[in-house]
Amino acid sequence: MIRPVSPSDFEKLHSPDPFYTRVLSLYESYGTGYDFVAFWAQENDEEAVALISRFEDKFSLYLTDQSVLEEVAAFLVFQGAGAVMFDGKYDLKISAKNVVSGEVLRYGGEDYISDIEIYEPDFSTVYDLLLTCESDIFRVPPKLSFLSDVTHRKNLGKCAVIGASVGDVLASSVMTVSETGYAAIIGAVATHPNYRKRGLSRELVRTLSSRIRTQGRAVYVFSASPQNTLFYQNSGFEIAAAFTEYFL
Repeated sequence: MIRPVSPSDFEKLHSPDPFYTRVLSLYESYGTGYDFVAFWAQENDEEAVALISRFEDKFSLYLTDQSVLEEVAAFLVFQGAGAVMFDGKYDLKISAKNVVSGEVLRYGGEDYISDIEIYEPDFSTVYDLLLTCESDIFRVPPKLSFLSDVTHRKNLGKCAVIGASVGDVLASSVMTVSETGYAAIIGAVATHPNYRKRGLSRELVRTLSSRIRTQGRAVYVFSASPQNTLFYQNSGFEIAAAFTEYFL
């Protein structure tokens, strides 16, 4: 049975797992009082065995070995999911227009302090930088949606962003896209095409990841390409899991 989530479901399924982190971070950021987000739990024999979140038409799943995958798949189709991300070890049978898979990496590098000047840029400037890096596997949301979300989460202490400039131009930035008290996921790693191959992204990724880990939290990143995976491995990350994302 899939039903609306309750706080006790998160307590019973508590985990530093990156997929759990995605769902819990969204829940702690927005709760159940907004139309564009929703949360459910799958219950089996009166025990929660899966968590489901929705942000607009994008769904995130935290599945366990006790999850009933057939029911989850039917539920997502019924809800009109546009995109679904989940742990790649599970075989979720849904007809999709496109499937993206990749690695989930966890930071295991040494504590790091960069020699370059790092600061906190404003989100509007970060958005303009992200647009210069858009690709088939890196899509930028509408600006108003992006600014509303990151500003809301930053005000709650659930979004951090750092950047580095060349002259007066923001050349590179990285931010957290999900945060809980136990783990964080970094993303939106971007360097302007004119300032690549200077090591700026690596400096920022290592700096932010190190800051988070010194707080006693795990740090994850999702990589959808071999090149990106190699970049993160060279930045102190190790492959921890796989992910699959369906675009319906």
